[in-house]
Amino acid sequence: MDLEHIFQLKGTDSNRIETSSSNENRNEFDEKVHIMCILWKSNKLGAAYYSLSDSLFYVYEEYIDVSPHFSILKRIFQEVSPKYTICIGSSTDAFVKSLIDTINDQAPNTTTSDIRSLPPNFYILSMKEYPYEICKAILQQVEIASFPGEGTSDILKEMYIQSLINFDCKMSIYAAGALIKYLDKNWAFFSPDKELQILYIYQVTIKNHVLIDWTSFNALQIFNQKPHEAGFKRGVQSNSREGLSIYKLYSSHCKSRMGQLHLRNLLLNPIFDKEELNKRLDFIQFALQPCHKEFIESIQDNIKNLVEVNLILQEIGNSKAKSGSWQNLNKTIYHTILINELSGPLRSKCKLLTDLNNAISSELIGLHQSIQSAFDFSTKFKAGRPIIKFGIDADLDAKKLQRQDIAKHVTAAARIAVEELPDFLTECAVVYLPEMGHLVAVKEWEPNCNPEELGTIGYKFMFTVGGSIHYKSPLCVELDKGLGDINAEIVAHENRIIQRLSGFVLKYNKDIREPLKFISLIDSLIAMARVAAEKNFVKPTLNDDRVHEIEDGRHPLMEEMFAGFVPNNFYSGGKHSHVKIITGPNGSGKSIYLKQIGIITYLAHVGSYVPAKKANIGVTHSLHFRTATESVSVRLSAFMIDVTQITQAIYNATPSSLVIMDEFGKGTSDDDGLILMVGVLRKFLKENENCCHILVSTHYQQVMKYLSESPLLEYQKMGYTRNAEEPMVLLYKLESGVSESFAFDIAEEVGLDPRIIRRAREIFDALKNGSTIKPLMLRNHPC
Repeated sequence: MDLEHIFQLKGTDSNRIETSSSNENRNEFDEKVHIMCILWKSNKLGAAYYSLSDSLFYVYEEYIDVSPHFSILKRIFQEVSPKYTICIGSSTDAFVKSLIDTINDQAPNTTTSDIRSLPPNFYILSMKEYPYEICKAILQQVEIASFPGEGTSDILKEMYIQSLINFDCKMSIYAAGALIKYLDKNWAFFSPDKELQILYIYQVTIKNHVLIDWTSFNALQIFNQKPHEAGFKRGVQSNSREGLSIYKLYSSHCKSRMGQLHLRNLLLNPIFDKEELNKRLDFIQFALQPCHKEFIESIQDNIKNLVEVNLILQEIGNSKAKSGSWQNLNKTIYHTILINELSGPLRSKCKLLTDLNNAISSELIGLHQSIQSAFDFSTKFKAGRPIIKFGIDADLDAKKLQRQDIAKHVTAAARIAVEELPDFLTECAVVYLPEMGHLVAVKEWEPNCNPEELGTIGYKFMFTVGGSIHYKSPLCVELDKGLGDINAEIVAHENRIIQRLSGFVLKYNKDIREPLKFISLIDSLIAMARVAAEKNFVKPTLNDDRVHEIEDGRHPLMEEMFAGFVPNNFYSGGKHSHVKIITGPNGSGKSIYLKQIGIITYLAHVGSYVPAKKANIGVTHSLHFRTATESVSVRLSAFMIDVTQITQAIYNATPSSLVIMDEFGKGTSDDDGLILMVGVLRKFLKENENCCHILVSTHYQQVMKYLSESPLLEYQKMGYTRNAEEPMVLLYKLESGVSESFAFDIAEEVGLDPRIIRRAREIFDALKNGSTIKPLMLRNHPC
């Protein structure tokens, strides 16, 4: 077969992709190393990052980000989770300070000694060394493995790069060029054993993404990485150990690591793009239909055979790919094409299958045919250097036939060599070693024998290995002269063919990755469908009317832990109130209720079914969950963090946002906390019909005295029953009204000394009625 014919492939077109930022972000098996440059000037933010793990380069669109909140900065940093961060400016700049705070706040091992100092792996560059024009010029001429032509002009190269990214995004172009220049200067620090290589450049965007910070992620238990079990790593978060979380609920049903990575990416990036969300929901509905069960199972059987291609493409780019890597790449491409073929009869029923088919290019099919035709993947060659099949290249075939003739000569030479040996040696072998030629190998004839003993018959001692002594004999010298270094020639010839094929693979790596992106999405959505079937989740309806109607909503993690979980409704917007103030006894389920509403809303915005009997979810642009928390990464008390979180909610909330406040203000005095909470609620209520959706749990029952009646405001409580003879029974059911906290009853139920409770009641009643507190007789009294 003609090699030139095999390698005839067409060029590819570049597209913009919606991020995901791919973050392929840190995964649970291998740490994804991202190096990011992020710049800000005149309220414009630009960012770019390089993935060291897969040699891909990402450039963000330019965004307006206003000081001092820098919400877009935090969103991008959350998406990328870079190991190394670079910016241009001064440590006194407001943006740089905010960036340092963001890094410290998200670092898992930050301690108070790190505060106010530069975080590790954070670098501030001088604007003099990295001017904009030079950075832009560097980006325009950067070498990309996917560049379709060789030896073409700089103008064509510049045009190709401009087809990949938008050069109107000045700050992002600046960040991308500065990052390339920085990597070029410091590459030995990041990867000393290989060259800097960019396989492809992607333009990414965070448009249509729901704004949700890490505090909300943690409060809703979207992810829950457990601390490392090893004592010397105590406190270190382990990427491979996921605790009880939404991610773990789904990930166990994925059939490939790529599916798990994509699932993690989906959960990190909730969106409010209804068209995309409905596409995901429609696929889950499609997967749950009994008539498609056999198809879904066959798809999953093929997905099991997919291999993560990032490392393979890097090995190919660095000329280090072994036969097994090429075989895994070929197997992945084969099953990708097969999945698409199996989907053919059902494409009209599912938009996602049509998208997959559109991503399968003729170039991908050509690559599969080239790899399949070029390499010998028989078992004996699997672990070593790639072997080219016979019949691909006439010159190579001739050299291999010559090597076969050499084998015959070597066999004859071995017979001659045996006859030359002394009587105490009865066997030998003639071997060929690259660079050394043919050698006679004999086993040691006695312990500690003298290898120079055979010098009398013209055998020159070379070396001993594994009990075999190797010699260069006159016959071997003749073989070297007559037969030459044929093995080295064959290896060099095969390497030239492999290098050509490697160039084609790298040039069309986008054709490999694009369909895998859809298959990974399919894998993660099938996992969601499995959970929906097992847990009785329902398909949510999405609306643009800012109306939430959830009937019998449940907490998907808590119902796993407690039998007989009590569902609750949630209605907000439209004819319903926008602001709910929820009171109730301690332990009555207020926090669980708030979290379940947050999780249901969140799941609808990743395209998942939700734990409810029925759900009509309004499209939400941001989700803010304010919960009591403390962090050693910032020198703020729990109350200061409280206020900071609610300030961000006030600043970023839109009429469609969901703001959840769990016990806001309890970190300070009752009077101060109550007045601050009232002030925040009044601010939102003043928006009238533009008021966002707000859920508040509190023990400040007197809040109703300070808030005017409004159709936007509603008071609810968690139900209970209580009489004189029996202890209080918590019903965990939401009702209208205002409830006391019943702190004394709860304390009595958990076993606090009755005498302490009795004395506390006496003091409380006296303070409440304005009467004198009677002195306590200290003798034999625990108080």
